[in-house]
Amino acid sequence: MRKTSESGFTLVEVLASLVIFSIAILGLMHAGAENIKAVQLIEQKQVAGIIADNQLILAQTDERGLRVGTSQETVEMNGQKWDWDLRVEETDLDGFLRLVVNVREENQDRILISRTAFADVTAQE
Repeated sequence: MRKTSESGFTLVEVLASLVIFSIAILGLMHAGAENIKAVQLIEQKQVAGIIADNQLILAQTDERGLRVGTSQETVEMNGQKWDWDLRVEETDLDGFLRLVVNVREENQDRILISRTAFADVTAQE
């Protein structure tokens, strides 16, 4: 009888390669999940920035003029509700006011965007 030589991978080699492949796939899945979270946060900050810009523009163009104080409201944009608050403060410079607007998701404490602007109230008179 002739002895036949078989070639191929042993069971141990196949199992080892499957373990290595599985670990690599898990790493890629984790990286993909983190990427999705980052994209969602960027999208939220982009929408929050638009809301903040809108509120600053509305405050500066209000026919009644700017008044020192705080106002807040909830708006809906991009199918989601957002809370914003606008704080109008006096500055050390006469005739200038500081406007600070903060935007967060509805009923959340974490501020997504905070924008500051300055307004010349002497130009409104």
